[in-house]
Amino acid sequence: MLRIHFTDADYAAVGLCDHPDVMWESLLSLHALQQPDASAEFGPWRTEVARELDPVAVGGLFSLAPPVGYSPDFLTPAGTKGFEQGLERVLATPARRMARELGRLHPARASAPYVRSLAAAESKPLLLLRDALRHYHTTALAPYWSHIRQSVGAESAMRLRVREELGVRELLRGIHPAVRLQEDVLRMPYPGPDREVRLRGRGLLLIPSFFCRKRPICLHDQKLPPVLVYPFEREADWRTPTRGGGSLPTRAQLAALTALLGRTRTLVLAEIGSGCTTGELARRLRISAAAASEHTTALRRAGLVSTVRSGRTARHALTVLGADLLHQRHRPPHPHNPSVTAET
Repeated sequence: MLRIHFTDADYAAVGLCDHPDVMWESLLSLHALQQPDASAEFGPWRTEVARELDPVAVGGLFSLAPPVGYSPDFLTPAGTKGFEQGLERVLATPARRMARELGRLHPARASAPYVRSLAAAESKPLLLLRDALRHYHTTALAPYWSHIRQSVGAESAMRLRVREELGVRELLRGIHPAVRLQEDVLRMPYPGPDREVRLRGRGLLLIPSFFCRKRPICLHDQKLPPVLVYPFEREADWRTPTRGGGSLPTRAQLAALTALLGRTRTLVLAEIGSGCTTGELARRLRISAAAASEHTTALRRAGLVSTVRSGRTARHALTVLGADLLHQRHRPPHPHNPSVTAET
């Protein structure tokens, strides 16, 4: 069991990351790539990445990031903005800290020649780590980053709305079904011995992660800035991109886009651009909830909208393709304008 203890100062300092943390996604996707039970969630991605990865180039990464158990904290530095900055901070880890954290790996991994030479602060294994992380990012994350960014953004937008409307305690309670907040202690299942984390006024940064699975996780070292990385519900039918095809729509998406020529769906797309739930969409456009659901379903099938669910609430956001389409046009007149009559 993990218990995180809050004070009033900690509640006030709770933060929520509104974008994917590239180094956490690197680490957690390495875990998912090695976990057989992740096939249902990431099957096509795992197949494509396994085919493209150079096993020699990334072999050392699998020693550092086992599918279960401890992975060194230095692989996920705090507050990075983009992969290159994250990589720079990983490589700048003080030698003493790197050796200490590598020593916490399972003995069979800690004694591997590559890990031992990395812990000894030799230059060659550090260069190999740099090249491995770059190759892994280019192969396993960069081609999928638009979808990852949009999914995390939609989740973050929904959680921010919860905080604004219901407060930080409800935000904390809602990040995962197994999380409980009781008497200023956030409790959740955690493998291994019980852990007590006392924030002591530092607050807590919540990081929604696309590749996080099953339960929230945190850093091992409590002296580091406190974070809680948590999984969220992804679209069951998310598609991996066509290699070299960028964000161009597929033939099926092009066929689905023809349904968007009507004026009402243009209005729906514009409203979703500012973020909304199905109920909010229906109220803003003065259409029925069933009609709002029908329009968002069509937009989602066309790849223009992503949907994140929390209980009975479905919150919608534009995908990169949807944003591109919307921004190429003038925003249509708002349906509350008396001179406009919305279609249904």
